[in-house]
Amino acid sequence: MVYASESTYQVEFNHHAYTLPVCPGAGGISLVKVDFIHNPYLMYDAAVEANRYMNHNISNHINIIVTPECRCITLATQLAFMNGCQVIMLRKSLSADEEQRPFWSGTYQSRTHNRPEHLYLTEDKARMMAGKQVLVLDDVSSTGKTFIAIHNVLENVNVRASFFAIFDEDCEKDKQLATLPSYYFLKTLPVPDYSE
Repeated sequence: MVYASESTYQVEFNHHAYTLPVCPGAGGISLVKVDFIHNPYLMYDAAVEANRYMNHNISNHINIIVTPECRCITLATQLAFMNGCQVIMLRKSLSADEEQRPFWSGTYQSRTHNRPEHLYLTEDKARMMAGKQVLVLDDVSSTGKTFIAIHNVLENVNVRASFFAIFDEDCEKDKQLATLPSYYFLKTLPVPDYSE
């Protein structure tokens, strides 16, 4: 990966180069924007490379891919299709009907939006994961707080999972990230500094 200019970042997946924009983030930091929804070629090539990595380094027997409600859902769906498994999305809010039934939630501080975010797991989705090989997938892991929140939610329902990020942002990590059962990432994503 190399910088193409001050406002873009070059990354390669599956032997194809992609230019990602660098955008201002909350708190005055710059973030490389990874958008798998609006760039299906990037999503597909990242899925091919991620699938190769998953099957070689994590497991080739994943039953369920769990992802937070984010721009990673298309990638999670593609990987589930490639592996013949299901996708469970942890939603950021519940419907009025879902609030009446048992659920578990986790909260983390979003580096992108600089505010607390919530993730919810409903009882029916927790039952689907019981006794299964679960992979938690996210597009970018910055501090690791999203994975930590998901781990805590899954621990409450006795589900053990592997954690996999497409990009690991090169920044200070939360110390609890080291307590995850396993953490994998495909590529490192530097945090650009254009303060000069």
